[in-house]
Amino acid sequence: KLLAGAGVASRRKAEDLLRAGRVSVNGVTAALGATADPEKDEISLDGRPVVAQPRAYWILHKPRGVVCTNERREMRPRAIDLITDPGKGRIYTVGRLDEDSEGLILLTNDGDFTNLVTHPRHGVPKTYQVKIRGAVERDALDSLRSGVRLAEGRTGGARVHVLKRNRSFTRMNVTIREGKNREVRRMFASLGFKVMRLQRTRIG
Repeated sequence: KLLAGAGVASRRKAEDLLRAGRVSVNGVTAALGATADPEKDEISLDGRPVVAQPRAYWILHKPRGVVCTNERREMRPRAIDLITDPGKGRIYTVGRLDEDSEGLILLTNDGDFTNLVTHPRHGVPKTYQVKIRGAVERDALDSLRSGVRLAEGRTGGARVHVLKRNRSFTRMNVTIREGKNREVRRMFASLGFKVMRLQRTRIG
């Protein structure tokens, strides 16, 4: 946790560093599960001091075509690369927006904050403005509000507010409290509708 908080690596990769014997505390090689106090102990990686990274948070409007990943081999533009602060250290997105979606995404180095916002048990609402091809009528809206069945189970009811509707398209605000992969798109697809545009406008 200390290594991840210092921006050295993810927790999973930090475990690999410990297993490889590359981390020491006060000059002694640290084993997996070892503890340390960053204010009192000298923590080193490959002999170089590990300095705690201050907590930092960004709010970003993610454009379409940008992906939410920290994979270094990714060839598409990444959301983390749009944060140009040279002192940002290792940061990551709080949850995800798929490549074709746009709008509000949070970025941070604070794992506890990320868990608070993304874990389903906290039920933090997320609102999307969605443009759907065709007219979405009342029976479909009622299905969205009561929950639709996806491969991994039934969704929790969404809050839906229609902004504009005609024969060509329907624009609405949709608020969910879960966060299944591509949930909003899949909800509409299960009812036979295609999402033309999806933009997240609010978190919490």
